[in-house]
Amino acid sequence: MPRPNLIAALAYPNTDALPADGAARVGPADLVEVRLDAVEGGNEVAVSLCRTIAGWDRPLLLTPRSPGEGGMREWGMGERQAMLLDVWAAVTPVGVDVELRDSPKLLEWTLAHRPHGTEVIASYHNFDQFPGVGWLEVLALEAQAQGADRFKAAVRVDGPAEMADLACWTRERSKHFSLITMAVGEQGSLSRVMNGIFGSWACYAHIEEATAPGQLPVQELGPLLERFYVS
Repeated sequence: MPRPNLIAALAYPNTDALPADGAARVGPADLVEVRLDAVEGGNEVAVSLCRTIAGWDRPLLLTPRSPGEGGMREWGMGERQAMLLDVWAAVTPVGVDVELRDSPKLLEWTLAHRPHGTEVIASYHNFDQFPGVGWLEVLALEAQAQGADRFKAAVRVDGPAEMADLACWTRERSKHFSLITMAVGEQGSLSRVMNGIFGSWACYAHIEEATAPGQLPVQELGPLLERFYVS
């Protein structure tokens, strides 16, 4: 089974907060996610942050997360658009992650204005409960119909039965559309290792502090992926 992509998720307010050995810490990762909602200050701070992280020689995934799905700041669509445009003028990301249901207008705008070659991930986050595979199916079909390149679902699970439901749904739906799926919460860490077996395109890890419940460090998840998957 091919190894899923490993995404190092970063949530820092500015360049001064980055670890001095950041480039080494993201070394095992295939992509680096920059959580733009964690930036403190104007758009110039976001541009400087992204330029610095781009210098770590890993493709960037930009995520202007909404407050409705776990974002770290209160901001509107116009602010999110303006930051994306300013960052795009400085660096070209490999992808942008926008919420499917919480930010439909921003998703539509991103699909229309993204830089050439940049993929769009339509995402859904539910940290309170498992919504059921029927609802995930509806969302995945909606993301595909709107023209997104991938659908991401980060959902809470309570027990092995729900984790198995998520994995089995991933296996079937990923035959038809690219997915990133993970379980969040105390019981979700296993899915970050195993969901790639069922077809998840990527898994997320952190380099210093977790950006979602159950997220493992890159230094821990990277060797596990190398052990369980074929390079």
